[in-house]
Amino acid sequence: MRNINKSEINTYITEYQRDFIASLKDTGINMSSLTRLAIRKYGSNKPIERLEDTGKKIRVNLYLESTDLKNLQEIGLREGITSSEVLRHLISKYLRIHEKILKQLL
Repeated sequence: MRNINKSEINTYITEYQRDFIASLKDTGINMSSLTRLAIRKYGSNKPIERLEDTGKKIRVNLYLESTDLKNLQEIGLREGITSSEVLRHLISKYLRIHEKILKQLL
């Protein structure tokens, strides 16, 4: 088992994102783990794909490993947007690409 310190961050994601990810709870996927996957998979050195960021925003607590938090902050600086905006774009992309497979888990 990995013993990595995680940092708690408070951020805002869309209500749809929160509800969809919460529905995956019984599969073992939670908000923090899905967020870490989204950062690692889609937070590369190239510009992030900015997807529509509409709808009510919901405050959530996430637990990120230090490397993920550092990457998130670097993306925000590079893109000139907040870490919350970066997360919403990365989570949107992750859900859009993997939604069909994730729904099969329900």
